[in-house]
Amino acid sequence: MISRNLVKVTKLNIKNQITAAAATSLQVQPTAVGNRNYFSVVDKDKKKKPKVLVLGSGWSSFAFLKKLNSKYYDITLISPRNHFLFTPLLASTTVGTLEFRSIAEPIRKAKNDFEFLQAQCTTVDPETKTIECTSTLHDTTPFKLQYDYLVIGVGARNATFGIPGVSEHAHFLKELHQARSIRQRIIYCFESASLPDCKPEERKRLLSTIIVGAGPTGVEFAAELNDLVIEDIAKLFPNVPCNEINITILEASNRILSAFDSKLVDTAVKRFRTTGIDVRTNTIVKEVLSDEVILTSGERIPFGLLVWSTGIGSHPFTDRLPMEKDKHGRIIVDDFLRVKNIFQNNNNNKTIESTSTTSTITTTATTKQQQQQENIYSFGDCASPQGNNNNLPATAQVAQQEGYYLAQQFNNRAENKELQPFVFNFLGIMAYIGRMSSLFQTNSVHASGFTAWVTWRSAYLTRLGSIRSKLQVPFDWARTFIFGRDISNF
Repeated sequence: MISRNLVKVTKLNIKNQITAAAATSLQVQPTAVGNRNYFSVVDKDKKKKPKVLVLGSGWSSFAFLKKLNSKYYDITLISPRNHFLFTPLLASTTVGTLEFRSIAEPIRKAKNDFEFLQAQCTTVDPETKTIECTSTLHDTTPFKLQYDYLVIGVGARNATFGIPGVSEHAHFLKELHQARSIRQRIIYCFESASLPDCKPEERKRLLSTIIVGAGPTGVEFAAELNDLVIEDIAKLFPNVPCNEINITILEASNRILSAFDSKLVDTAVKRFRTTGIDVRTNTIVKEVLSDEVILTSGERIPFGLLVWSTGIGSHPFTDRLPMEKDKHGRIIVDDFLRVKNIFQNNNNNKTIESTSTTSTITTTATTKQQQQQENIYSFGDCASPQGNNNNLPATAQVAQQEGYYLAQQFNNRAENKELQPFVFNFLGIMAYIGRMSSLFQTNSVHASGFTAWVTWRSAYLTRLGSIRSKLQVPFDWARTFIFGRDISNF
């Protein structure tokens, strides 16, 4: 009996020692989020790491997150959406060639040892090194986060150029929910046009699709939609007269796909016209109504679906930031992707008559400016690199390289290695133009047709972020080839 009691006492002492040892490295602290209180386990060692806050979950932010070494930094990513989107294949989801989840990668699966908050940043205070965020899941009191390094990669918004009616009546194509909305609208138009009570004029309007903007996104959507019409709609909707289906591309400049070689552009235009896509250059939209587009020439074009793809404009969040921006509203950064100029409060710009005092204040302001420049960075579509990287295109290729570069520089800094400026490596550009044909252009190779289409698919397949996506995307391609596109509307 005594021996049993001794064993129990020994076990209890050991348990208490383990608990005490764990308490030295871990603390349970209440965490306030809005009006709620949570208890979280805080690792003391984690506090010693510099705090890195990443805003956004696009190409640059996702690449930065994956490459940044969690051993050196305490990482938190804040974004209104909880997934990374493989945008080059987004147009394929609008017609059912690919499923939406095949090109979406959950942020929380990107890596271990980081924190994700589904919220949006509203303000940045460089002086106190804090940001204020609001959850996108519930409307409660905003919360603040402290940082040692802030990385801004919130992307951009579609440029509407202040044209009346665009925001109200046009569909954009940058997010999954927008692609889903376009897909639902396409099916609605064809289903409505096939009804026996549909009048001829209404049917003609429903079967008219207008794409404003002839960049890669607009061109690829037009090609995908045309494939849907030729390969599936003609069979599935026998009551819809295919000769009344119109797909029109409106471009304000004198050519489509301005980044491509002129011979490749001519190839794309010829293919479009032979497959029934109307390409109209030097055509400017004046106003958008609920069922028609008004051009500057006075012409009115009715539509059932309008997709607006005229490039990018500044993000509302970056518009509010106290940072220097270019004429397009993008944050100006140097060759190391550091924010170049941050506007100080009026208190820092005081002028005092005393020479010694003025010198002291000027030195202090310069030091603060340098500290802010060293710990606030920006990349992707919301940033405008100056110097050797001036006028880089707002593409996924540029954003991804910037993300990988900046993460490597952060890792080099932690390892006391020399920092290097960013240098963009042009890998080429591609665009799908329909019917198993693409354009492919590098510095040394210009190609079009079926070979370029195989290259287009192979290149994007290797760029997908996970093994899951690399399996799902070819499975969707195979399913579409064998069974056709999914036109379910739900």
